[in-house]
Amino acid sequence: MFVRARLLTLLAAGGLAVAALAPTTVAGAAEGGAVDRPAPTQQRLAGGWKQVSSGAVDTLSEITLARTADGVLHAVYVQDVGTSDEYEHAAISTAGTVVARSKPVGTWGALVHNPELLRSQTGGLRLVFSGLQDTDTGNFYSHGYAYDTTSDISGAAWGLQPHALTKFGAVYSGYGLGATTLSNGTPVTAGTLNSSISYRVGDIATTDQGTVSAAPDDGVYTSPACCLYDTQLVNSGDSVWMAWYANGGSEATSGVFVQQVHPSVGAVVKAPGSSVGGDSLSSDQAIAMVARPGGGVVLAYKLGYPTTTAIGLWQVGTSKVVKVPGSKGADLIALDTGATGRMWLAWSTDGNTAYALRTAPTGFGLGAVQDLGSPARSSAIWSIAVDASLDQGTVLVNDSTARRISLRTVKPGLTLTASGRLRARVSGSVKVKVTDAGTALQGVKVSGGGDSCTTKANGTCSLSVTPKKAGNLAFVATEGGYGAGKDVVKVKK
Repeated sequence: MFVRARLLTLLAAGGLAVAALAPTTVAGAAEGGAVDRPAPTQQRLAGGWKQVSSGAVDTLSEITLARTADGVLHAVYVQDVGTSDEYEHAAISTAGTVVARSKPVGTWGALVHNPELLRSQTGGLRLVFSGLQDTDTGNFYSHGYAYDTTSDISGAAWGLQPHALTKFGAVYSGYGLGATTLSNGTPVTAGTLNSSISYRVGDIATTDQGTVSAAPDDGVYTSPACCLYDTQLVNSGDSVWMAWYANGGSEATSGVFVQQVHPSVGAVVKAPGSSVGGDSLSSDQAIAMVARPGGGVVLAYKLGYPTTTAIGLWQVGTSKVVKVPGSKGADLIALDTGATGRMWLAWSTDGNTAYALRTAPTGFGLGAVQDLGSPARSSAIWSIAVDASLDQGTVLVNDSTARRISLRTVKPGLTLTASGRLRARVSGSVKVKVTDAGTALQGVKVSGGGDSCTTKANGTCSLSVTPKKAGNLAFVATEGGYGAGKDVVKVKK
């Protein structure tokens, strides 16, 4: 079994390991996080990438995203402050420019690397997380529950909420934190340790430790074998689904798994092809899972072992897995869906190159893969995130070499298919077809071989060419709002 080495904060025997934390100055619970007021700076990097973060990003940090109704994309990630941690929030325009930053909870002794940023019922933001605020065992926020802090739509000022989102007091251990919200605003939260996932619908509305201890227990899923990681929750029509990665060592306990946990607890289902016998590839970040508008829960995960043969797209409740072309060697995977049902899939490889594609609004029609490169030649991509709320995709990565979060926007790619029988120095015809995730596109210009044409309603048109020599003759499709589509036709002597 292959699992990337992780830095885990473990439980001390008989209690939380709070005493080992260095003392730190923290923002008070009532005060929330501070706001950075100087105009944010943003370094432009190679290949259209831009720097998002302002400080030294934790090498293990994942990135969580939410776009508010004003069009602003909000990102949260972990930065190191000496031996302590802080979350940084960045507000990002549709052009990919950082317009503001803030600190949602101030500096804590320890914070989980995989918080969840959600939109609130009032249109603002809610950050679900866990951690140990300081070394004071009497401090409610140093007991390792799941907590949350909220902000208005700007993300400028945050307020730490006076409740626990789990009774489970080891969410801070970092095996996996998941969070979502029911349509009536009820929080649903999960935390993972060893072979168990604890989850809670609702909260424990107190900061009194005794009251939390006396509260009804969380729901619990326990695997027959250790260990579970990278828990994710999504809400599909107020049915909450939980997914996780397991490396239990047998076919029944290794791979990616999913289970409905609300309003009723369903059977555990294994994602098809997520292991090869008892061997599997770790997700290495929160499971890529979305609840698609109109219904349907979709997961993206690695197929194959010991290396990824392809990314698999699978809708829960079906048996078919769609293999994503061009995804061989995928390492980290992110998935998001927009209001139209179109999904953006992003992934990185062991070669630290990022890729992305957009799907059709329904089904698994796939657009052309877009090669995003990397922020720098020396980049080591530790985590990846994608936003699908606009026609364009927005991809963010944690470059653990540079200790920074970088961003790049990406247009959906055109798929161009060109065909024809060509010989050197002989006039011939090439027929082309242009699609977007399987849908034919009209009005797209296609050029090549000294000629051009514009596609009809069925996405096709023809070009007349006279190749000068044998080899491959290139054709390019271009249309506003899309990445260019390319194909070649072989020219014989």
